[in-house]
Amino acid sequence: MEKNEKLKALAAVAESFNLTAEEVIAYFGKISVQSEETTAVDVVCPGMYYYSDGTISSEVLSEKQISGVVGWVDESGRHGLVLGLRETRLPWSGDDLVADAFREDGRENTRLILEAAQKQNKKAEAAVWCALYAFDGVRAGEAFLASKEELVEIFKNLGAIQEALREIKQPQLEECDCYWSSSEYNYTYNAWGVRPSDGDMGNYNKFSPNGRVRCALAF
Repeated sequence: MEKNEKLKALAAVAESFNLTAEEVIAYFGKISVQSEETTAVDVVCPGMYYYSDGTISSEVLSEKQISGVVGWVDESGRHGLVLGLRETRLPWSGDDLVADAFREDGRENTRLILEAAQKQNKKAEAAVWCALYAFDGVRAGEAFLASKEELVEIFKNLGAIQEALREIKQPQLEECDCYWSSSEYNYTYNAWGVRPSDGDMGNYNKFSPNGRVRCALAF
């Protein structure tokens, strides 16, 4: 069948279903985007690059925006956590907020912290910075402050993470410093920090201004 005949046949089918040309084009446009995303990689590994369109690659793709580096992957090899490219130093809470944040899920902990801060009219600097993180193609509301358990798992892959960050000339993790987690310590004015070099955990005063903060994203 010639191309023109195929187009006529397609137009006839679309018309029989009361579809416009724009609707057909939009539909097939969505299919092509989904196909590209799901076939980017079969198995994800720590140290790969996470892009703003949700795709993941072991290579630096100049035509795409890198949003972070894969830090941890579950047993399926298709879901895990990404570390953002930027970091800062902030208190966990300059007001010693107590938020009942004891979950292993950092995203849930972050939600609880923000909710408690709003209700109690207190500060939650580290969690707020992560929740509002909007750099490198990440949209505000997508990132969160990882739990202590999540940070331990991420830091087990420190070598791959550092190499990936070095390759794209982004700030590497400070291996001997502690990074704030979203995990509180026993309903006190302390929260857990985790050291990248060995995954060691310590509890520190929430108002300490020197804790490092680097947000996480889930995929």
